[in-house]
Amino acid sequence: MKKYILLLMSIAMLMAMASCSSSDDAVAENNVEGKLVQMTFTATQESNVDTRSALGTGNSVVWKSGDKISVFDGSGIENNHKFTLDGDGGSTSGSFTGTAASNPNTLGNNYYAVYPYTEGACLEENSHYSIIKDITLPSTQTAIKDSFDPKAALMIAKSSDKNNLNFQNVVSLVKVTTEFDCRRIELKVNEYSDGPIAGKGTVDWSDTNPSISIMSDDSKSIVLKPEEGKDKIEAGTYYIAVKPGNYTAGWSISFTSTDYNVYTCVASSAVDFNRSKIRSIGSFSTSGTWTSTSRGNKVTADKEVDLGLTIEQDGKKYRVIFAKSNLTSSGLAASETAYGDYFAWGATSVWYSAINKENSPWTITPIDHKSDGYVIANAPFYNSSTSSYDKYTADETLDPEDDAARQILRGDWQLPTQAIWNALYNTTNYSWEWKTVDSSDGYKVTSSSETNKSIFLPAAGFVGGYSFYQVGSNGGYWSGTAYSSTNVYHLNFYNGTVYLQYEYGYRYYGFSVRPVRLVAE
Repeated sequence: MKKYILLLMSIAMLMAMASCSSSDDAVAENNVEGKLVQMTFTATQESNVDTRSALGTGNSVVWKSGDKISVFDGSGIENNHKFTLDGDGGSTSGSFTGTAASNPNTLGNNYYAVYPYTEGACLEENSHYSIIKDITLPSTQTAIKDSFDPKAALMIAKSSDKNNLNFQNVVSLVKVTTEFDCRRIELKVNEYSDGPIAGKGTVDWSDTNPSISIMSDDSKSIVLKPEEGKDKIEAGTYYIAVKPGNYTAGWSISFTSTDYNVYTCVASSAVDFNRSKIRSIGSFSTSGTWTSTSRGNKVTADKEVDLGLTIEQDGKKYRVIFAKSNLTSSGLAASETAYGDYFAWGATSVWYSAINKENSPWTITPIDHKSDGYVIANAPFYNSSTSSYDKYTADETLDPEDDAARQILRGDWQLPTQAIWNALYNTTNYSWEWKTVDSSDGYKVTSSSETNKSIFLPAAGFVGGYSFYQVGSNGGYWSGTAYSSTNVYHLNFYNGTVYLQYEYGYRYYGFSVRPVRLVAE
């Protein structure tokens, strides 16, 4: 199979068009100077018969009912006119009707057009170039099986005869097949790559090679989302419309499965996305070889739970996935009732040798390089010469390199932010019940929206110096959010009462960690 195959794009997104002309589709005009008159254009598109079969046997090569284009008869927004496909579609020939000036005020008296119709777009023309401004190649596209999002199928045309618009494709297509149902698919080019692959900008006309230039809202990733009314992208083949170019720093493709695991394949080599061609990047299954996943390699699906909690962060909505047990120095605790290990805030290792939960009284043996245990002198970023912390102040969040959950579990695991703990406690969808489970006291947090899914937070107490305090009656769980230059927001409960607080959240205390990961919705 050829590495690249010519693309037949279409107004219905992947609905390619055969070249056509019809003497019946003539311009209807009354030749009244300065007036807008009704006009009809026959629309054709660069095409290749061999391309059609490569896009999937059985695909209809037709216009779609309701398709619209922008026709420009001069510069300025006011000269952007909406033309609509006549009839119900279903034909390889397309007649578009609207109103425009009978004599275009452009160089050479040409009409220009773009698909899809874009309100607010305008023509700019001089002796060197003709461009359409304020055109968007969306960074979020709808996944259409064996096809792609019509809103992303950018095309441009020029008419000098007032009868025909011969559209040329502006974008490249990336073909990807998923063998499992997904909630989203995301294509990224490396952060240091050569420019964005989506955004808002201009489409530059050329008789042989039109192009798009991204000027704003630039994005190095494009997300495929389910069609409206669906909650998943079904297994199958999909196409992503991208800005053509040579991206020298590599790319990645990520699939968020229905159980909110993220499978990522990374390619470090350069990639060419060529105009009006398809780049196939293969077929992917959950059993494939993955560079990374959101769970990392230490957490399996049965060790996490989706309680249905969502939060807004950086302008995006995320679903919060909880680990079922507390963090230890090497992974997750074996059971939900196990206490796990105790971490100072910002520390990515524990400061004592392993202990047995069943032993009493509770004692620890500090490791050599932290001989005093959980004291301020050992706290990460504490500067004894200034008696202050050198990193993190009010409302700042731990960087991944300082997050114990991320460093131990890898993947996308992290400490919950203060906002996550707050949402879990203050949202009515979750009930908090103090109870004893397998001889461990703690809180069972149950979701009413996710078929009674729950997590158990054992009352593991906390460590100060090298002594344990309030084991069995108190639970201290770090957030990743600083309250001030000395204290940290944390979840705390004591004898059946829950607090969201910063008091006593000194960074050097040894608290429990309940990892979470965020999956973009």
